[in-house]
Amino acid sequence: MKTEFYETAVQLGFYGLERGGLRGKKDNVRKYWEDTVVKLAVKPEIERMLETRSGLRVVDLGCGSGEGYELLTHLPPSSPVHSSRGHVLRPEHITAYHGVDLSPAMIEQGRKNYSGIPSVGFEVADLNAGFPLRHEEPYDLYFSSYCSLPHLTPERLEALLAEMFQHAKPGATVCFDLFGRHCPAWPDRWAAPLPSPHNYTMGYLLDPSEQTLERAEFFQVWFWTGAEARALVAAAAARAGRAVTLVEIRDRSLFIGRHMDTAFFKDQRFTLREQVNRLFDRDHRGQVPELTLDLAYLDSVRAHAPEARARIQAYAAEWNAVVGTLHSLMHGRNAEVARWIETSPPRVAEELKMLAWLLRNAERFPVVDFWASVMGPQVACVLRNLETTLGDGVGCGHSLIVVARVE
Repeated sequence: MKTEFYETAVQLGFYGLERGGLRGKKDNVRKYWEDTVVKLAVKPEIERMLETRSGLRVVDLGCGSGEGYELLTHLPPSSPVHSSRGHVLRPEHITAYHGVDLSPAMIEQGRKNYSGIPSVGFEVADLNAGFPLRHEEPYDLYFSSYCSLPHLTPERLEALLAEMFQHAKPGATVCFDLFGRHCPAWPDRWAAPLPSPHNYTMGYLLDPSEQTLERAEFFQVWFWTGAEARALVAAAAARAGRAVTLVEIRDRSLFIGRHMDTAFFKDQRFTLREQVNRLFDRDHRGQVPELTLDLAYLDSVRAHAPEARARIQAYAAEWNAVVGTLHSLMHGRNAEVARWIETSPPRVAEELKMLAWLLRNAERFPVVDFWASVMGPQVACVLRNLETTLGDGVGCGHSLIVVARVE
């Protein structure tokens, strides 16, 4: 009996190697940074709607195999320390989740993943043809994540948004993201006029030694600024004849976007995402010097996008203050630590004081590796939290998250 049990367990994959989240589509940065930022953007609207509705109808555009369902059903409560509640939007709150994707393989996988949940359904559809579920009942949340919609031309995207605004219930939320035009990962896009089509690749999933133009597959997407995204929402609302409030627009992944660590769109190759992946990992120590930002390569686009450049430079200064403080702490240079704290803005100085306290009280934490288990993840969270407080999005991150409410 014991032998048969273990044979079955091995066949099911329970004893394979655990690869962690250092590489791949769902690496640590995706799980603990980028997913978190998406959750922070959409959660207030979901909490608002649940105050007056017992359940929500959700449509997920560009759903893949249902990743949006997992993201939306794992939103932490706003006061996690003082709340005994579980996730904000639990499966029983979702009266319907309809996933739409162009890929039949993705849709088939989604159907397999959620075959036991009657409220979940998937459909193959091309968003270029418009909103595919216009004959269904209105939804409470029209959701799209990880840049499915920038595959559409601005004209097609405006038409799609207008159809969703027309279709929506009063008080419904529309949340989607776009590629940011002025991301440091692709300075060659900065001078482009208006929303512009450019080649993009998911070649970052290749091993670094294979990240060549010959090995990577390219496809065309559109890149946007914050002002253009605002104009897009306004034009779609006017076209739909609905009052729409822009609730939030937020830059995501300024320095840890996938292509900061590749040379597909710039000559400079960093290891920032790799190092932040290591910060989040309980078994790996990052290389602190490799976290230091040097954005001199952006001098070539100095004349373009002054608002985006100012945002990038301000965040880079905060980022380097965190890295510099950490380096000084690790080498016992207390005078340098004090200077970093004294010369930083108050919100950054408070984070630096916290990091200094952590490292100086390492013996209070009974873990095998204090750096990997405590210090590294906290440094990564500080860098992430500084990004989330940058203000309204201007299109200087890998993605530009847009949250709108149909009044």
